[in-house]
Amino acid sequence: MANMQFPGISRWLVVLAAMLPLLGGCRKGDADRKSARRATQADSAVPDGGQSVTIETSGRTVEIMAGGVGWPAGVPAEVPPFSFGTIHSVTRTESPDGVSWSIAAGELFPEAIKKYALLLKERGFQASSMIVGNGGSVTGQKGNISIAVVSSAGNATISVALKK
Repeated sequence: MANMQFPGISRWLVVLAAMLPLLGGCRKGDADRKSARRATQADSAVPDGGQSVTIETSGRTVEIMAGGVGWPAGVPAEVPPFSFGTIHSVTRTESPDGVSWSIAAGELFPEAIKKYALLLKERGFQASSMIVGNGGSVTGQKGNISIAVVSSAGNATISVALKK
């Protein structure tokens, strides 16, 4: 059972995990809940047949994009794109504290974590990594930009945070 993979489920678990802090924020008042409900009904298309949904509450905007997404626009140019697999979904969150992206990728190339750690260092990030087989994790810090990548079983979650 430990060797079974559920790629569709894991993608949505990543999106759900990224949204959990936001769901608590929607409890602040009826206006926030109504705003969030209205926004979730306003789906829009993403290039290459994907879907996008935007949720707006007081002080926070969350955009969830799935299918045909690619490396997200708006990520600071200093951050090397993660090009070692296929990006399945992106969740972009904007708040008064800054902007963050949670990127779910699959079909990773072997040694993706090692190669991405090298790219971060080449771009001037203070990076550290833990490699386990072809998976593991890498973190990077440069000024007000933080990056964390966690990979296992050919899938990865890339988190990029830009503090204001």
